[in-house]
Amino acid sequence: MPRYFFDIVDGEDLPDAQGSMHADLAAARVEAVRYAAEVLKEMPERFWNCEQWTMSVYDYNRLPLFTLKFLAEDLGRISPQADPVS
Repeated sequence: MPRYFFDIVDGEDLPDAQGSMHADLAAARVEAVRYAAEVLKEMPERFWNCEQWTMSVYDYNRLPLFTLKFLAEDLGRISPQADPVS
């Protein structure tokens, strides 16, 4: 099985030094989405503290294969305290 590396950049570089083995590129794509969801779930505040959060996936030669990009945009509006309809 080939080794893939899942590097994250969220204002700081978080390289995947060990990588992980997956059957093929399709399996690595599935793992990238699962891993991204896990990281976002564990550290949601970091997501809001950077301009863009990316996960780049590389093969065993460190050649780039694909990138996932996540972007949250705060529109600067203040949410009302109560529902104005009631």
